[in-house]
Amino acid sequence: MSLKNSPLQQFSVRAGVIVTTIAAAVIGFAGSAGAVPGDPVVQFTPTLTRVPGNCAAIINAETVPQPQSGTFGVRVKITQSGQNCSPYFVGVSWKNLDSGATNGQVHPVDANGVLQQAPDGVITGFGTAPGTGKVEAWLVTYSEHYPQPKELEHLSGRATFTLR
Repeated sequence: MSLKNSPLQQFSVRAGVIVTTIAAAVIGFAGSAGAVPGDPVVQFTPTLTRVPGNCAAIINAETVPQPQSGTFGVRVKITQSGQNCSPYFVGVSWKNLDSGATNGQVHPVDANGVLQQAPDGVITGFGTAPGTGKVEAWLVTYSEHYPQPKELEHLSGRATFTLR
């Protein structure tokens, strides 16, 4: 007997997401971001997403100060549940509310929910350099990024902070 698309399976996935959300909110991030006094360390609201396969994920994130002025990093912690999960992508998008500039950066996530190409789970690089000013950033999940981005169903986590 297959549970494919059954109400019991849908309830199980939803219940798992709710329990995982509560656990992630209670546990939070371990350790500090190593901030220099005055640098922004801001928590994103949680990102909830469906993952390819029969999976869901909660993505918690926080800004990580960088040594260069006008740049930021994002520490990502993914809590994934379900079966037959497939790889996907997590992107950080931003808009500098003072200058109007926008950009972002995308990184792959393996089938186990581990962020790839991001040492210590921190996304950095050219796509995280909005310059000084007030910045709004949000997380986006994709099933495929190239040649054309295909967003997964998700509720984006957001954060607003000021870079010096």
